[in-house]
Amino acid sequence: MSRAEFANLVGIVATAVTFVQIVPQIVRLLRTGRTEGVSPTWAAAGMTLNLGWLAYVVEEQFWVTIPSIGAAVSSFALALHLLHRNGADVRPGLLMGAAVAVASVVIQRAAGWTVLGTVLGLSNGLYLGPSVLAAWRSHAPVGVSPVTWWLTVLEGLKWGFYGVLVESAPIMVYGSTAILLALLVLLRLWVARDRIQAALASGA
Repeated sequence: MSRAEFANLVGIVATAVTFVQIVPQIVRLLRTGRTEGVSPTWAAAGMTLNLGWLAYVVEEQFWVTIPSIGAAVSSFALALHLLHRNGADVRPGLLMGAAVAVASVVIQRAAGWTVLGTVLGLSNGLYLGPSVLAAWRSHAPVGVSPVTWWLTVLEGLKWGFYGVLVESAPIMVYGSTAILLALLVLLRLWVARDRIQAALASGA
């Protein structure tokens, strides 16, 4: 198997992970209606950043990544809708998403696609970072799905490895930052596990 064929195989596996990554969070929002610890900015900015990634990978012809990015855009949009329906204030997230969209266009026009891709990789903090803050600020982040964040760790590992294989620094940056920030959310869930279980048991 050639390096290119192996890279495509890794990309396909990573695509499969990305397809299902946000599904557990959507299921938790539907099942519990609880939004504590879940950041609307995560959903809004995640949707916008993935639209930026879509433009980048089309330009760079990383075709294997397109299905997963399309799934991510749709999943983030659905999560944002459910957060709004369940009473979360989504306006700051929408403003952040709009700002990210404008900034992405300006960066691409001024500096080109490679710079935009690197900025998108570093911009994980713009949507995963608010999730870390929301989880740690919540006394009992009962709305957060741990499965989604374990899948985010796995997604980061797969895409980071794919970036190494195709020699794409932006994709490598994306993978490594996704792993770090997802682990911080999981750490919070572990620290608050007793309060989360108590909140779920009481229904309060």
